Amino acid sequence: MLSETQKTFRFAIIMCVCCSLALTAASVGLKERQEENKLIDRQKNILKALNLIEKKQKYTGVQIKNTYNDNVKEYYLDDQGNLTKEETGRAVFIVGDIANIKTYAVPFKAYGLWSWIYGYIALDGDGNSIVGFTVYSHAETPGLGGECEKPWFQDQFIGKKITDMNGKFVSIGVVKGKVSDKGFDKVKEKNYVDGMSGATITSKGIEDYLRKDLLAYELFSERLRRKG
Repeated sequence: MLSETQKTFRFAIIMCVCCSLALTAASVGLKERQEENKLIDRQKNILKALNLIEKKQKYTGVQIKNTYNDNVKEYYLDDQGNLTKEETGRAVFIVGDIANIKTYAVPFKAYGLWSWIYGYIALDGDGNSIVGFTVYSHAETPGLGGECEKPWFQDQFIGKKITDMNGKFVSIGVVKGKVSDKGFDKVKEKNYVDGMSGATITSKGIEDYLRKDLLAYELFSERLRRKG
């Protein structure tokens, strides 16, 4: 006969095996659902940047997918700045068609104080004017760098320009404090947004990395500006 100690060990082993099998089954069973949720969240943030959905309104997954599929076309850029369906690492999400691009969004990631910040920035088909900006993932400090996810920070990008008065690419600067206090003229103000109070490193990170990421698409954007 088994001793009490042996019975206890046997019971513990059986429970561990059963729990492991249950967790494995749940993980495998939910994997497809998790991937679907990731896809919907990605599409939702692209739609937000492109101003194709209301940011404060709630949508079902089906509504997001239908709106995305009805309006957005996915492409990539090759080394010459041409659109291609072949994956290159430089994704472009277009509203309209190749001959008549109404708006387009591109992904960006920036390193702040504590984490990578992921988002999308969308531009008008003129290759210059920003129509939307979203941040969907970060681990910055709430109330400081975490303000990058708030509407007040994101919405101020709308209407800004990525070129200066001479048409030269300059990206978007994030100032310390308020743009209105810097003494810029009305044209130069279009190249800057207000920074986050107490979050200079996060603000600077977004500025630096955003410039780098937009520069990777500059051949394409410049071509749109010339076309316009």
